[in-house]
Amino acid sequence: MVQTSSLFFPSISFRIIRSSLPPHQQVFRFPPKANKVDIASLLTGLYGLRITDIRTMNYNGRSHYETKAGATRRTKAAAYKKVIVTTKDDFEFPPPVSAARNGAIGVPPRISKNAPSIKFRHLLPEPDAADPSLDAKAGLSSTVQQKPLE
Repeated sequence: MVQTSSLFFPSISFRIIRSSLPPHQQVFRFPPKANKVDIASLLTGLYGLRITDIRTMNYNGRSHYETKAGATRRTKAAAYKKVIVTTKDDFEFPPPVSAARNGAIGVPPRISKNAPSIKFRHLLPEPDAADPSLDAKAGLSSTVQQKPLE
């Protein structure tokens, strides 16, 4: 019988936190039920990190009071586990979101009233490049000529 390796994807959601630690250390937030063995195997399997050390700290969720319709009740945020992982290699964060977008997800443009009545926007026909009305809508001047790609 041939033995094959299989991947196991546990139902653990975690997030990476930016910090001022050296580049070979990363900070994650895991649920409190995750242990060091699970964390190491998950990060090694998903990201290929060569882990040398894992430090964990448990935090209780913060509680606050909420008043609604004259009644006050105490609510509590979920507890979490802060994990500091030391690796052999430096970790590269994804690039930051551009300042022009302010971190907001762009909303697709509205369909004009005289557009064809198609239920889904991705099924709309492609606009013609020769149509000068599209340049006027986009704020482009028709006198500006683009250089061809070489």
